[in-house]
Amino acid sequence: MRNVVIHWAYPMEFDHILSDVRMSDIGLYYITRSWGGKNSDLYIGKTTYSYKSRLESHWWYWLDEYRGKKYVRLGTITSPKRLREDHLKQLINDVEMTLIFCCREQLIHNQMCTQSCNPSQRLHIFNTGWRGNLPVEVYVPNEEWVESKLP
Repeated sequence: MRNVVIHWAYPMEFDHILSDVRMSDIGLYYITRSWGGKNSDLYIGKTTYSYKSRLESHWWYWLDEYRGKKYVRLGTITSPKRLREDHLKQLINDVEMTLIFCCREQLIHNQMCTQSCNPSQRLHIFNTGWRGNLPVEVYVPNEEWVESKLP
């Protein structure tokens, strides 16, 4: 099992995040909302091209379906470090799948990876920083992990 550390940035209102200096970066993001005195987890996603282009697509397609203020936390992989670009992109994909699968009960809008999870590697994720409702540690337990069998 590979250890991965994700640092979650301070939540920013969705209306303001698109002007943030990090919008050309890649990584993970976590969308929440505050409405009626409660906080809800809406979505975990990833981008391997830019936060700006990915978050803009949510703005136009589904985010207005939810009342209240929407917030975004940007997630950066802080460990392992110095990965080749293709390895970093694969790790971002694997982290997203694992987070969604393990947090599927609390994520309102995610639909992919809620029934099964098939990352290229088994991960033990440590969430740090402004992680909201995400657990400190996330991993697929032994009884739910299925090894792929190659012919």
